[in-house]
Amino acid sequence: MFQCRMCAENPFGALFGDKSDGDRNRRRTPKPARKPPSRRNESEFEPRSHAEAKYLVQRWVQFAHPRTNEFFTSPQMLEDVLMQVLQGVNKNQDPVLGDNKECVYWYGDVTSDEPQAMLKMTKPGESDESVTYVNRVLAFIFASDESFEALMRLPKQAFRMTCGDQLCITLGHVSLA
Repeated sequence: MFQCRMCAENPFGALFGDKSDGDRNRRRTPKPARKPPSRRNESEFEPRSHAEAKYLVQRWVQFAHPRTNEFFTSPQMLEDVLMQVLQGVNKNQDPVLGDNKECVYWYGDVTSDEPQAMLKMTKPGESDESVTYVNRVLAFIFASDESFEALMRLPKQAFRMTCGDQLCITLGHVSLA
């Protein structure tokens, strides 16, 4: 069929109402897949006391991977980050040592574009705070070498969660794909 070099659509179609070529030339942009909303219920959040958080930090530190000693310049720095994580988690849940069958929701800061659990922390050797994803921090601190190597091959963004809820920070829900 004839196509005018100057026109974007078939001139005969415009004159005689043939919509087949016009429809073919108008590309519809697919709507982006909607992310399911988080199942987190903010009214259910109960913060831990400082003593409860300190107790759990001491338990978690025992399971921290030795690579954390190379990153955090002191044990206190690691404990401070873990305390910050615990401040954003319901007092009755544990994303590290708890049951991997249930989601542990993040009640702390989230990113503005697509809601992702995030922390603000000052990295060793830097003076400015930077934003980092909670699930990346937990994976760095607690993942085995094999899992950590697989995760480091993924894009530098929040890890996808196998449960499909990006406000879940259960360590066992981090997707290796």
